[in-house]
Amino acid sequence: MPKHTPAATRPRRQTGSPSGVEGPPRLELVREAARTHFAERGYEAASMRDIAASAGIRISTLYFHCTTKEQLLFDVLQDSMVELASGLKARIEEVGPSWTERLAAAIAFHVQYSAERAFGTTVNRTDMNHLSPAHRAEYLAMRDSYEHQFRDLVRGGIESGELRPVDPKLTVFAIIGTGLTVGRWYRPDGPLTPEEIGRAYVDLLLHALRPARS
Repeated sequence: MPKHTPAATRPRRQTGSPSGVEGPPRLELVREAARTHFAERGYEAASMRDIAASAGIRISTLYFHCTTKEQLLFDVLQDSMVELASGLKARIEEVGPSWTERLAAAIAFHVQYSAERAFGTTVNRTDMNHLSPAHRAEYLAMRDSYEHQFRDLVRGGIESGELRPVDPKLTVFAIIGTGLTVGRWYRPDGPLTPEEIGRAYVDLLLHALRPARS
């Protein structure tokens, strides 16, 4: 899957390097370091100096390529939403035409991603409030687009009779919200893998959505 490179952390064209800059930073390491610090400490407590140290670069290098912490927060969130949207689309395309099968694949993907990449999906409202109005609007638009992919699956299932008549919007809120909680308690050394948790959540959620047997 091609990686999206947010503008604020994209290497700039230049004729020379400022004093103390070792060259283009390893952008993936910068974003991963930021993701970890924001998740573990929260936006306000995370410092650019600590993020630079975790990425193995100088603070001057980090500021040369990413001028503000708010921009770095947006870059991390944007990167996660791009991964979510493209990953969800690919997962749905792998399964058959059944609406139930496609919704099951979507739920499993969402839960697994929430476990494996917790910060991108469990950022709290306090952290989101640190985004600029423009960045917040852009992020929310991406999030809404992701939710609409789920709503289309639920509507298709209702219209085909595979799912009972429910409110698609509320149902998707429940599916996504339930999946997000996994990122808050999942531990890699725990008894279940992300795949096993995904299958369990699929069983629980689809059981609630299938028509009652007469």
